Amino acid sequence: MTTIAYKLTILLKARDGLTPEEFTLAWLNLEEKRPLDAAGLVRHTFDRPLPGRPPASGAETAPFDAAVETWWQRKNDAADWVVSRQFEDRWLPDHLELLAGPPAAIGGIPELIWQRELPCDAAPVRILVLPVALRRLRFGDFVDHWTNRHAQLTLDGPQAKERLVSLEHTPAPIAPPARFARTRYDGVGAITFESPEALAAEFSSDHYQQVLAPDKPRFTDPTFSAALLTEPIVLLQLENEVS
Repeated sequence: MTTIAYKLTILLKARDGLTPEEFTLAWLNLEEKRPLDAAGLVRHTFDRPLPGRPPASGAETAPFDAAVETWWQRKNDAADWVVSRQFEDRWLPDHLELLAGPPAAIGGIPELIWQRELPCDAAPVRILVLPVALRRLRFGDFVDHWTNRHAQLTLDGPQAKERLVSLEHTPAPIAPPARFARTRYDGVGAITFESPEALAAEFSSDHYQQVLAPDKPRFTDPTFSAALLTEPIVLLQLENEVS
């Protein structure tokens, strides 16, 4: 069994002049020619941009277009990749040609809160939530509210487990490796729905409007928190992985 101990999410802003479709195609072409291959890498996903504003309340639209999610056996595996010649001489220069500037990143220990098998006919969409904690809260209290109370409220919705595919939160207590641009976000949440219709139904539900949305200001700052609407494309997934 392959254990996941660290997740590094890389946030991408496409350069001017590229449509979302052109950016996605160019990025995937790079991945096909030179796939990411590093010791300790367990899973690698490209979250391509989708049109429209994320429906999540209490969060602004993120200043990014897409993301790369990577899961690792150890934190040191991710750190070794970031300081490697492969990253410095190949991965970063190749991808910078498609970007408006250096990518940002968020890293931490992922907590897979809930997951079910993805149906064969599903068309999954993913909201990446980038929370900024209320400054009056200690970081541990923020994490506890986010990964316990708020996550449980999410799953308590009448049809939440029929609409959701997975719910994963990654608190980020420290800054990512120095080669990435820094952000003020205190983690990244990955909320995956079975389809765009499932996402729309969940965020328009009474449970979301009356229970979940009012809970967000109790632990996050809506002025600085953000969200990103994407479609996940799995590029690498080892068998028998364990989060």
